[in-house]
Amino acid sequence: MKKLLALSIAILMLVVFLVACTDDAPAQPTETPAVDTTTEEEPSQQEEEPSQEDPIPVAAEGTREFVQPPAGHWDQPFPETVLITAAAPHGTNWFFSDGDDINYNPWTRLYLERLNVQVEFDWTSVDEYATVLNMAIAAGDLPDVWSIGPDSDSRLFSQLQEQGMLLDLTDAYRTYASQRIQDFEVVDPHTIQNFTVDGRIYGLPRYYYGQIDQPWHMWVRSDWYAEAGSPEIRTVEDLENLMRTFMDDFDAAYGIAVDEDLQWLFRTASMWGAYVGNIHEHEYFWMPDETGRLRPGISFPEFEVALENWARWFQEGFISPEFMTMGHWSGRGQEDIINGVVGIQPWWQWWGWWGSAIVDNLDNMDAYFVPFNLPTVDGAQPARGQVFFPNFHVLVANADFQNPAAWMRVLSLVDHMIFSPDAGLNEAELEYYMLSGMEHAMAFPFKIIDPQTDMLQFQHVLHALETGDTSELFTTGMQSKHSDSLNWRTYANNSDWLGAYLQMGFDGSAYARSQHLFDTGRIIQTSMWGVQPAEFADAGATGDIILEEVMQIIMGIRPVSDWPQILEQWYAQGGQIKEDAVNLHFGG
Repeated sequence: MKKLLALSIAILMLVVFLVACTDDAPAQPTETPAVDTTTEEEPSQQEEEPSQEDPIPVAAEGTREFVQPPAGHWDQPFPETVLITAAAPHGTNWFFSDGDDINYNPWTRLYLERLNVQVEFDWTSVDEYATVLNMAIAAGDLPDVWSIGPDSDSRLFSQLQEQGMLLDLTDAYRTYASQRIQDFEVVDPHTIQNFTVDGRIYGLPRYYYGQIDQPWHMWVRSDWYAEAGSPEIRTVEDLENLMRTFMDDFDAAYGIAVDEDLQWLFRTASMWGAYVGNIHEHEYFWMPDETGRLRPGISFPEFEVALENWARWFQEGFISPEFMTMGHWSGRGQEDIINGVVGIQPWWQWWGWWGSAIVDNLDNMDAYFVPFNLPTVDGAQPARGQVFFPNFHVLVANADFQNPAAWMRVLSLVDHMIFSPDAGLNEAELEYYMLSGMEHAMAFPFKIIDPQTDMLQFQHVLHALETGDTSELFTTGMQSKHSDSLNWRTYANNSDWLGAYLQMGFDGSAYARSQHLFDTGRIIQTSMWGVQPAEFADAGATGDIILEEVMQIIMGIRPVSDWPQILEQWYAQGGQIKEDAVNLHFGG
């Protein structure tokens, strides 16, 4: 019966995966691109056949039968070798030394040596993980542990749990996971509740590298800004004056970079107290109105104020007349920045990692952009930083898995080695486990991320830069970003160092700006703190309505006064389904 239920679920998931639109898909990644050697790439987007048909051979020495966990600390080895089977998405940057592979590498050897636990990956996949997982569900051939990620249908976790196919992890987690991992609930007490049913835990959040990654900044070209006298950017008027200066004195073609998906522009809405999601991904920012009902930010009056100002910006030439064809990640919008056509851009905190292309293209080491907090109308405080639900993966186990305690101990060991200051790894050990991409061998589903990782990294790196004391740089990420930042501060002649420097290498860095927002309470979180409700699948591509009509308003084709009518259309064509679902699952 269980296999039949698995087959029906998998067929549904596969159909949804192949033909449904990506309604309310996760936001574009806010974490630093894969240059930090302590993080792994998400699955790439290159074409590759699912790798299920090429299982990785390994001589299984351990047992999948129950083995009594040893008493004591999480690092006590099992008396008999335990075998855990797994599946994983992986990045194209996975690296193995000669003679090593996914099942035999520094990490799998570590599990065996320290815990007497053998890990065997049944299969991995670069960019077809969700599809291959659905096939495994249909075949009734699931491994012991795996992850459910954003590429899978949002209903998958709930349906597998309801059909009894997921293991209740509560007792194993509370008894055998390290206190460090369990204390992540102190930092973020809400995320694990998304995977808790009737008080029992059926999935462990993988967490994220830090909410400090999420606030956007206004990035301003450094050399132009200095020549303009480094004016304050506290008010919207200050920002507009700087746009005019760049256009008048530095021949900028327009004032601010805007992409055709309007994502960059939408993040400036907070300057007028409006909060917008990634509309091109059909994602909204949800917040309570005066009655307590959760509504999308586009339905609040402040959004109409933002529309009025964007339409004015277009008329004054601050927005390119060709913004609707500017592309997004690699289109004309980015090309104009790289070619020196525009000097202001709203962007994530990791701007510096692609900004090196600007200084190289212009052959000008001063042409990089520096971050500022988004201004407000009165300038009394910076605009609030928006924080969306950041957990994209849940780690789960097969209901028939006999040794969850062994899994908890592997998770604890990985966390200890990568994120704990108590690991005390020497230079050779850091090289062995962390560098050259070796850490990716244990990525999914044996890694839970410390949700304060990037904040701690910023604090430790800045402390080392200010004091010269490098003794507390206990991860390769801290060490590499300290080295790059120090080199830029000292020499400023290699654009490869810019990413770390602009992110965390000085008092006005992106992380310093974000930390100020957190320290002063200038942060606003979405009220939809969890995965998208299953009902969203019935709502359709709601973002298309908003994008089309906002473009019409910006260009003056439709008046701002039409916005209530546009909202009515949005509600009628799927918006009401979404709002009702959000209130059902997340309302107070």
